[in-house]
Amino acid sequence: MTEKQTQAMEQHNRKWFIFTYSSPSIHKVTNLFRRTNLKIAFHPTNTIYQHLSQKSINFNPNRIYQLKCNTCNKAYIGQSGRPITIRHKGHRHYIRNNNPSPAYAMLILDNRHEFGPAEETLKPLKPCTKGTRMNCWEVLFMDMH
Repeated sequence: MTEKQTQAMEQHNRKWFIFTYSSPSIHKVTNLFRRTNLKIAFHPTNTIYQHLSQKSINFNPNRIYQLKCNTCNKAYIGQSGRPITIRHKGHRHYIRNNNPSPAYAMLILDNRHEFGPAEETLKPLKPCTKGTRMNCWEVLFMDMH
């Protein structure tokens, strides 16, 4: 056999090992295998695609929602861990009791605007899990509107 043929056979016989990339220290571990007959590949654990393509869960009440003012068409974006119809009732409660603590109630009360039923004013935007992911989606929808 020629030298090129033996090198080609060695390349063909090399096995691939995939390491999950967790921190830069993983490179130190994989450097130990450099002189062996192993090929090294890295696999990420946390990608943007994984966060954005997560399937919605139908029974999950956590979601981002939008409330519109019937008079001026300004939008309020919020998030709730409860069903959004219950959250809408909470906003109506604040308005009826003249309590401007949520921004939507403040808009209605300060400007004497109309608020309507949930079918007209409430729009669900995105179901997602509570926590940092929900906060990020809420900020994204606020920036879009």
